[in-house]
Amino acid sequence: MPMTHVPRTALIMLTALISASSFALGHEYEGKAVTVAHPWARATPGGSTIGAAYVELSGLKASAGDKLVGASSPVAGRIEIHTHTMTDGVMAMRKVDQVGVAAGEVHKLAPGGDHLMLFDLKAPLKEGEVFPLTLKFETSGDIIVDAVIESVGAMAPHGMAATGPDDAKNGMEGSDAGSHDGH
Repeated sequence: MPMTHVPRTALIMLTALISASSFALGHEYEGKAVTVAHPWARATPGGSTIGAAYVELSGLKASAGDKLVGASSPVAGRIEIHTHTMTDGVMAMRKVDQVGVAAGEVHKLAPGGDHLMLFDLKAPLKEGEVFPLTLKFETSGDIIVDAVIESVGAMAPHGMAATGPDDAKNGMEGSDAGSHDGH
């Protein structure tokens, strides 16, 4: 049987597609009681020392769930877990000690909802770059993930639509990543 000629550009595109698929599939990290998927952050404007990061937590069905109790990264001096609350029509952000996810449930840390605040950034977060983020769980211990930096106004990780109750909660769709209130 004669060998057919495959154009070089087709091979390059196929290789890129396979690599992208592997990256997407490899963007899930499993601990003892939780799976972490789609870690990402928004790019920050030059000079900003505050950023935000987001992940999707899934409690493993065979577990009792887990609690995210902290985070750290070499890109930030400190990281806090934050949530948004609405009181008397005023949106406020506040620090919380933990975020829980029940067995078999999904909890998204997303713009306008629960999120990780990155303080004292060592340098601006630049779109397209990746940084290590260590998530500290009560049961699963430390899980190190690679957070992809998306655009300044991104509402979800690359290639994913902002959907669900935690995404764009309380009309935060147009918020600015450089502003502390927009996380």
